[in-house]
Amino acid sequence: MSIDIDKLSKEQLLALNRRIVERLNYLAARETLEVSKKFRVGDTVEFQSEESTIQGLVIRINRKTLSIRTKEGQWNIPPQFLKKVTQEEKNRKLRIVE
Repeated sequence: MSIDIDKLSKEQLLALNRRIVERLNYLAARETLEVSKKFRVGDTVEFQSEESTIQGLVIRINRKTLSIRTKEGQWNIPPQFLKKVTQEEKNRKLRIVE
């Protein structure tokens, strides 16, 4: 698909821009919803902070983020940045600590 924007007026370009931004926002929201469906309240998840990997518990699923309770406090993290921790991974970490 090719659109020759050189022939569009300022008003047409602004209208096109609004439609593009709306479509991009819709696609991003749909992607976030799809990724959020992989998580449930009570799941153990981990995410990367600036300093380290943080592990926590999903306490709420919001429209754009998941609320995560950790030792450090509560975080609101987009689901794209979360990784579900499996029971096997939890057990492996417990064996390392023991």
